[in-house]
Amino acid sequence: MQLTSLQPWTVSFTREWRRYMSLRSVLRLRDYELRSSKGKQVEGRLLELNMKWPVRGRVSLREVGSDILTFEEVMKQQVYRSILTKLPHCETVIDLGANIGLASLYFARQYPSCRLVAVEPNPDTYRMLTTNLGELVEQGRCRTVNAAVWGSEKMLVADGAQDPEHYSAFATKEANPGERSGETMKGLPVQTIINDSGFTKIDLLKVDIEGAEVELFKGDLAWLRNVNSIAIEFHGASRKECKFDELSRDYGFHIHDQEAHTVLAVRNGKSVGR
Repeated sequence: MQLTSLQPWTVSFTREWRRYMSLRSVLRLRDYELRSSKGKQVEGRLLELNMKWPVRGRVSLREVGSDILTFEEVMKQQVYRSILTKLPHCETVIDLGANIGLASLYFARQYPSCRLVAVEPNPDTYRMLTTNLGELVEQGRCRTVNAAVWGSEKMLVADGAQDPEHYSAFATKEANPGERSGETMKGLPVQTIINDSGFTKIDLLKVDIEGAEVELFKGDLAWLRNVNSIAIEFHGASRKECKFDELSRDYGFHIHDQEAHTVLAVRNGKSVGR
């Protein structure tokens, strides 16, 4: 009886996801969704999906936490799709707040010749990122950095105000002397990250750093002259606090902010990626 009631849902679920992944992966995802609806996800277990579109290859997600939400945003909703129409050419990408690497995979697939640097502070999430981006790293197309973006070089800790299970929302703060707040992480200025990348120009700077946007735009902003476009997700009042609109105007960017998820600023008069 239960099987019969599930059959129509299974058919519609399969039709919905079949274009994105192999049939076996669709069934694996279906099993996960059924267990998740009953709160039966397993801590430490990975959900591995063999993707066909909009990326190709294996993608690994943690069963517990918000990886599945990030997956649906990037792969199914394609929250970065509008960027492709504004940036037809892209050779270099720096992904700040790369999470488990799904956006980097997406850009690598859509821009087949681009090289990437993926930056992620959360140590556990960074380990997932290195798994998902392993093939790109082996191909020499990608380098990964376990660090947070900050206004200056600092040692940081996780911000305890954040839900520790909401992996995609990982905020950091400066470590106070003697504070015991778990594992410390490097905080690096974006100029240091750009210098280490070896890129002379950044065609796309993708930013999703959970409120540290304010830190990103502190200090010397000369690095903005080497960036052709910025795709940024703001949190709280950070857009106003970091004076993003004024900075964009001063450094010659045009803002496209019709999308709810991401604001895109493209340098005026530039043919991106050429």
